[in-house]
Amino acid sequence: MDSTARVPLDFALIAAISSGIIWGIVPSLYSEASREGGSIRANFWKSLGAFSLMVPICYVSGSLLIPPPMGLFYIAANMALGAGLADYSFLKAIGLIGPGRATSIGFTYVVWTALLSSLLLKEPLTPFTLAGTLLAVAGIWLISYQGGRWLIKGLLLSILASLGWSLSPIAAKLALEYVNELTTTLWNSLMATSIYGILSHPRYRVKGLKKATFGGLLGIGVGLPLYYFAVKVVGVTIATLATALGPPTSQIAAHLSGDRITARDIVGSLLVALGLALSVTGG
Repeated sequence: MDSTARVPLDFALIAAISSGIIWGIVPSLYSEASREGGSIRANFWKSLGAFSLMVPICYVSGSLLIPPPMGLFYIAANMALGAGLADYSFLKAIGLIGPGRATSIGFTYVVWTALLSSLLLKEPLTPFTLAGTLLAVAGIWLISYQGGRWLIKGLLLSILASLGWSLSPIAAKLALEYVNELTTTLWNSLMATSIYGILSHPRYRVKGLKKATFGGLLGIGVGLPLYYFAVKVVGVTIATLATALGPPTSQIAAHLSGDRITARDIVGSLLVALGLALSVTGG
């Protein structure tokens, strides 16, 4: 591959890695709103923060467009699986087991996405991805088994989030055939804001809403277009696996925000990150 061809490829990988780091940081911003006001209101402010950023960006860039019907369908599917199923479950899990643990478990979506992308989009799958899956599952066990008991509800919600995040990039890949990553993010956040706004009525205010709004602005408004760009350039599998720095970043952010981190958390997160990194290296 010549150097000219490598420029967009390298930039796409940097974009995906950057989105993973961002997604490792923002769960701590959602934590207070999730614990105090529940997942629905926290998701409303998160989505509103993203939408408020995307409108001016799309206007200036010429991406303030209405997608064609099939594009809207795939964006709606992406939103339902990601901002709907996954984000609702994820913020509920944060309220139960904290942002560090919920993120480490939820981030195993990168392995399942690789498997599903191979089956549904015919993207290449290597033995490294399968080996990474085993390490990630071992990490899940260590993180989830706390104080001699399984944190069942938080574990299941995090796994449900992982499932939603595994399927949503496939819908996003199809949506990107009709509109660019900025328009996709705009409509994704508009749909999510509308739905969570209706569900939150009439009580919108919640403790930590400013943090949740900024988290959405950063995590969705910045992180999601970067990720979509990477998906468009290098495909779902590599773009998703390149976000592997999310779990250890989340553990650091959770610790800085006051959550106690145990030895199990550290070792488990390292196993998850190692599994994901192995998949990226092999991909």
